[in-house]
Amino acid sequence: MAKKSKGATFAELLKKAPRSEGDVQRSGKHAARPGRYNLAGDLFDPSGRRLLLLHEDITPDQAREWVRGGALVAYESCGCGGWTGCQPEWLTGDALSRLHSASAPEFVGGHGAPAWIDVWSSDLSRVVVYLHGDVRWGDELA
Repeated sequence: MAKKSKGATFAELLKKAPRSEGDVQRSGKHAARPGRYNLAGDLFDPSGRRLLLLHEDITPDQAREWVRGGALVAYESCGCGGWTGCQPEWLTGDALSRLHSASAPEFVGGHGAPAWIDVWSSDLSRVVVYLHGDVRWGDELA
């Protein structure tokens, strides 16, 4: 005698369950890419948290204050903003610590790339100062 089905299995129910916003997509266009942009154009911090643009075109003095307050630092030197396939580089450890006592970053214009600074943030209040183009900051970004 065949067993009567009582409905969907637990595994099937899990597959159909709505995903929370906290779930991380691991494949496809919207997949989390720690420290990088994904194919959908979303930017992620090094731990894989999606970042959203918080402030555009901040001043070098504002960037210095954000970093002194604990912000991470990402940069890309070509000035594309990450939209042409370029991926950000991240300052970590001692390099990031040295910026706490450095003077403000400078727009140098040495290579003809557009230059600006943005502030990004995750939903967990992680803040990232993102330097674009011809920006010099102490001995860390020259």
